[in-house]
Amino acid sequence: MPCEIVSPWIKEMDDRPIGEPLATEERTDIVIIGGGIAGTSTAYYLLQESDLHVTLVERTKVGYGASGRNGGQGIASVERSFKDLLGSLPGAEIASLLNEISSGHQRVDEICNSIGYHDGLFKTTIWTGLSSVTEVQKQLEEMKLRLLYGAPVHPLILDEDLVPKVEIDPVLAEMVSTATPSRLKEVLCTREKYIAAYSAPASLANSGRLSRAIARHLLDRYPGRFVLHEESPVSSISFGEEVKARSNGTAVSADAAVLCTNGYPLPELESSTVPKISDSLRRYVASMVAHTSEDRTAPGAFTYFHEEGDPEEEPYFYLTRRPFLLNGNDLVTVGGPQQTISEELDHGAEYPPGVYARIDGFLARSYTCALRDEDMMCWNGPMGYTKDGIRLVGKDPHVPGLWYNTACNGIGFLPSIVGGRKVAAEIAGARSR
Repeated sequence: MPCEIVSPWIKEMDDRPIGEPLATEERTDIVIIGGGIAGTSTAYYLLQESDLHVTLVERTKVGYGASGRNGGQGIASVERSFKDLLGSLPGAEIASLLNEISSGHQRVDEICNSIGYHDGLFKTTIWTGLSSVTEVQKQLEEMKLRLLYGAPVHPLILDEDLVPKVEIDPVLAEMVSTATPSRLKEVLCTREKYIAAYSAPASLANSGRLSRAIARHLLDRYPGRFVLHEESPVSSISFGEEVKARSNGTAVSADAAVLCTNGYPLPELESSTVPKISDSLRRYVASMVAHTSEDRTAPGAFTYFHEEGDPEEEPYFYLTRRPFLLNGNDLVTVGGPQQTISEELDHGAEYPPGVYARIDGFLARSYTCALRDEDMMCWNGPMGYTKDGIRLVGKDPHVPGLWYNTACNGIGFLPSIVGGRKVAAEIAGARSR
């Protein structure tokens, strides 16, 4: 299987340095660790909403980490169901979280308009296909809870033959419709059979490229308040009378640090109390495949859920279709498989061996349009999940001066942007008191 080991998002980016490596000791108000969409969004809102000085420190190049190695989707959702979250959070708080993430569509529009980023954001719809009666029943339960607590609800389309097999609460009657199996295949852009589907808004973007555009904008607009260092991996951060982030044999001193590191290994955190992130982060690696096509169809996004125990399928695959900025033709990316990782991630390795062939096999038997095999790309990227399934956003409850906008709970890049806005508001508010 000929495959170029590279992310198409990185191919769309230039590799010119934006910031110099950290070379001498510096002092700032806030130091941000991580130059992906979480770090650059946090810097954007801190500089916009306050008079603080901000230094962003990135281990390689801005946008070349997790933000340049993902599936390209921005979806207003989280990894856990409403019912599951009710075991640890009040319903009103869950609804507020979902509504907040949903606002990310507006936030990314605002950022792109503000910085003049007009050629890389695609607004579309994501369709999700369900394969089992169990999954359909869970989705109906999700809809009912979202409706009850005031969270966004997505209408459901059922295979017309499925209706007698599921229980539909009367309060959902106007949100459930039926369609033929062929119509479901059409909206899901697939050859395979699914028994239900629902749609939601989606924002598609190369979040690595967007991160670089944000960073350049901040350097131009705030030359006296924003400093960026690339090729500066942070080895440790100490928390005492001041915060010190150490890199390249020197350090940035600050009043506070914001971790925006997603699923990469954390720097050593030196504090008198144990940081929350120390025992709450689980690291994963996700694998993805992409092809180009001669077609130039409308952008779209899809998620496909399969019956548990199906030996041919992953629990779910996610597919993105949008113009490849290098030639304007369709770029079709698909991912799904993921596994835990404890060591340093090798972007040239397969986790596990054969995973790219498995993903490509799904694409070949499922996707309805012809793809160019000679343009196949394969890549992996890190994902950080918290144990409770809630993104880490805000102040560490135990370590003064430590803040978070990290872990990739939530589908795609929207939670990073929403989290950046929230952290910036909290830090600015704390400084004004």
